[in-house]
Amino acid sequence: MKSPFTHHFNTNYVPSDNEIPAIRDAMYRGEEVLNDIDQKSYEIERRMEELRRELQALAERRETQKREVDELMALLSPIKRIDDDILTSIFLSVLDVVNCDHLNISKRHPAVVISHVCQRWRESALSTKLLWRHLHVRIPSYPYHSCSQDTWRAEIEKLVKMTEMWILRSNDCHLSVEINERRSPTLLSPQEGTFVAQCIEFNTLVALLCSSSPRWKDWHLKTDFPQEQCPNFPTMRLLAVPPQPTPVLTNAKLYFGVDEYQQESALSKHLVSGPNILSASTLRSLEIGGQVLTHDILDLPVAWANLERLVFNGYQGGSLYSFDAVQSLRLLKACPNLVTCELAFERDAAIPTGRAPILLPKLKELLLLPHKYHIPPHFATSFLLPSLRKLEVTRGYGQFMSRDHEASGLFELLERFGSTLQDVTFCYKPLTESALYHCLQQLPNITSLALFSDHRTEITTSLNNDILGHLSPKFDRAGTTITQLPLCPRIEVFRFRACSGDLDEEAFVDFIEARRREVNNQPLEGGRRIARLREVDCGYYDFRSIDPGAALRKRGFNMEAFSLTKWHYFPTR
Repeated sequence: MKSPFTHHFNTNYVPSDNEIPAIRDAMYRGEEVLNDIDQKSYEIERRMEELRRELQALAERRETQKREVDELMALLSPIKRIDDDILTSIFLSVLDVVNCDHLNISKRHPAVVISHVCQRWRESALSTKLLWRHLHVRIPSYPYHSCSQDTWRAEIEKLVKMTEMWILRSNDCHLSVEINERRSPTLLSPQEGTFVAQCIEFNTLVALLCSSSPRWKDWHLKTDFPQEQCPNFPTMRLLAVPPQPTPVLTNAKLYFGVDEYQQESALSKHLVSGPNILSASTLRSLEIGGQVLTHDILDLPVAWANLERLVFNGYQGGSLYSFDAVQSLRLLKACPNLVTCELAFERDAAIPTGRAPILLPKLKELLLLPHKYHIPPHFATSFLLPSLRKLEVTRGYGQFMSRDHEASGLFELLERFGSTLQDVTFCYKPLTESALYHCLQQLPNITSLALFSDHRTEITTSLNNDILGHLSPKFDRAGTTITQLPLCPRIEVFRFRACSGDLDEEAFVDFIEARRREVNNQPLEGGRRIARLREVDCGYYDFRSIDPGAALRKRGFNMEAFSLTKWHYFPTR
């Protein structure tokens, strides 16, 4: 309702006596309109409140109905229909794919996570003893100050309880034991060393671990013993575990981190002083790090003839012993049943001639880490290896001069065993280009080839156009028929690691294209055919002049069923 007096609003106008009744009448009519609006507003609010209550009731009803539908859907869930045996197999498969750090005893362990999903899963997890077979204990860093002693003791106390639980839940199954002792940020003071050595909780933990030793199948000890400060440190008892009446130990790994360099360490003496858990007749795999022994490795009470896998990274610095190729002959002669072997040579040594070769009929994989890059001459002729399929000769240390094939121990190895090898890895830098060619010439049957360089040398041998050209087949004028097989015609996997500038990038792309080309692959030279390359690992090489992926695609190269990995393109500007 519009008043006839609105034009006087917000002015200093004073109404006359005749206008006052009209103004009051207009005011009364306006109040009636206000009352009508208020009444309608009240009615609407009342209806809205009723609608809100109805809406709330519908929401509650929907939630109830949704829970019922979810429960019905859960009844039809495929996981509920899986038999307990299959469910258990799924649980166990998880242990094979998780990161090793997640197998440490903790609340994050897959077995713990699985056991907290639902009642059925918990019952299944607790009754599956193999789910708890990984007894991986990471000992917290030792307290290096008195203010951290209580915190450390509390952590050890929790670890004791969890270790007890693991041992109990694993029941009587064989255990995979890994004990990882963290290095303290500083050396322990005599007072802190005494505190740790006398800590009841810590000694209880070590005693618990030792009590489970009759069930150890896999034993990995990675530890930093404070030998000089605490000769009778509790974890030393892990090395003094006696031989078991019915041993099950199959795999053993020993890695120590020591700060001392001694001619004879207490730890090493512990290991060689008499029978211990390594004396198990069931032991098949032994791995010893480079800081473990100061005594002759053959003094270990090991049934060497039973070993199928051996890894030895040499002696501790300061020891009277240094492992070399000559000593390796003694060691390998004692291990006639090896299938896999990895040895690190700490010094160069001349191989004596005139000895009968050592027969290792089962050896399939041999990895050598020479002191320098050169394998000594006559090393290859010291062995008969009829089953050898994989050979790696990788990084060494020290200065070296490049050798031609007549003086190369690596060439001798490839010449002697190349016909049976299928997987070969070696550093090409200690070789002249001619020697590298002759080495590759000895590998007619390999399916995997890896060539590594080293940035510490100025030797100019490289993966140039000539070498890559020898690895590429020759074609007729039409480019559809192979007229000459390349070196290593069976390779399907090629890996390299080269320094910047070591690779002829254009020739590299030519090599890949030639080894992937679809051609009339008629048998040549004794019925041999060329295999198609399916995987190339570039070892994070920085390409400067060419983008290999783009160059291959530009040539119409079919990238299907082919993998080109680990490379970067940084064009030169």
